[in-house]
Amino acid sequence: MATGGQPILPSLLDPAVLADPHALYRRLRAERPCHWDASIGSWLVTRHADVGTGYRDPAFTTKNYAWQLEPVFGRGLLQMDGREHARKRGLVNPHFRGKGAERWNGVIARNAQALIERIVAVRVEALTAAQPVGAVEFCSQYAHQLPIAVIADVLGLPESDQPQFFAWYTAMIAFLSNLAGDPAVAAAGVRAKAEFDAYITPFIEKRRAEPGDDLISAMCTAVVDGESLDDTEVRTHVTQLLVAGAETTDRTLGNMIALLLIHPDQFEAVRDDRGLVPAAIAETLRHSPPSQMNARVLDRDVEIAGTAVPAGATVTLVIASANRDERRFSEPDRFDIHRPDLSAERAFTAAGEHFAFGSGRHFCLGAMLAKAELEYSANALLDRFPAMRLAEDFTPTFSGLKMRAVTELQLLL
Repeated sequence: MATGGQPILPSLLDPAVLADPHALYRRLRAERPCHWDASIGSWLVTRHADVGTGYRDPAFTTKNYAWQLEPVFGRGLLQMDGREHARKRGLVNPHFRGKGAERWNGVIARNAQALIERIVAVRVEALTAAQPVGAVEFCSQYAHQLPIAVIADVLGLPESDQPQFFAWYTAMIAFLSNLAGDPAVAAAGVRAKAEFDAYITPFIEKRRAEPGDDLISAMCTAVVDGESLDDTEVRTHVTQLLVAGAETTDRTLGNMIALLLIHPDQFEAVRDDRGLVPAAIAETLRHSPPSQMNARVLDRDVEIAGTAVPAGATVTLVIASANRDERRFSEPDRFDIHRPDLSAERAFTAAGEHFAFGSGRHFCLGAMLAKAELEYSANALLDRFPAMRLAEDFTPTFSGLKMRAVTELQLLL
């Protein structure tokens, strides 16, 4: 059926779209690249060029984060612009770039190896007891745990508290993904934020009094042009690091291993030539980005793909659609680590062709941390389990909309 001569398209929250959002995105790119979706109260922007404009044009503001992020993050860098953004980002940027980022490498290696050895120990114990050695559920035993462990370690937080960190992280991610506006999910996210604030505040107070060699201490003592971070800002950065910093690595790890094993020829190519690891990560981020969309609010009237969108409107930049735009990528639905139209070298920079880390002035601060975790993990897992494969009769399933990934990955190692 059609209204006013235009075909009726399903809403973003339609169950069929949740099962396969790319079918809708293909139609939107072809028929209505800037489309009003009443189910989430936002214009959907789906073509690569238009999404790029949305990230870089100052008319597309981050005012939406006041209700989408602030309740669980506090007011952070993503909501700031101009000199305020530059000054505050300057206080934390050194810890994620250059020499500041090097401190993460040993932490990543230590925690990754500990998780791998834990997986091996369970299997050795079973073999020693002459018991069958079954499949390993990769997401829960490695992908979910590594980024939380790394972030807790570099913040100088107790390892024993990591299960609670994961519970808070899960509740806050659910809040950020709550496109349907479920009040119970929203309340759980706000509650998790309050609990985490109460937990982290004594650590901040102690590190101000007795700074150590950890990232909380570094943020508490950082000074740029006579300006420093107050306790509220430190809490915000720590919370954002726990949630956003873990989410990218968590989901991309699962997606990458799943996609490589679904395409065994590409798995074997990466296993045998580790120079292809960056390409495998880049293609995973393009093909199946962990965060599938970001919103913006217009501060003036803007024409998007021939459609007039008024000031004050919310627009959703659909990363997952832009990353598979036929106008930018050849055979975009195909997973191909040898793809000639995607640069692995630029994949973790603001010049990258995919939008998994956003673009423009709010390009993801933790992109290089994600790169280090993903590259180390890929190499360490391929070293230890070169013959890994999907368990018999198991097919990976991608789920979610705002955040989309495999949630279970049964592997024979």
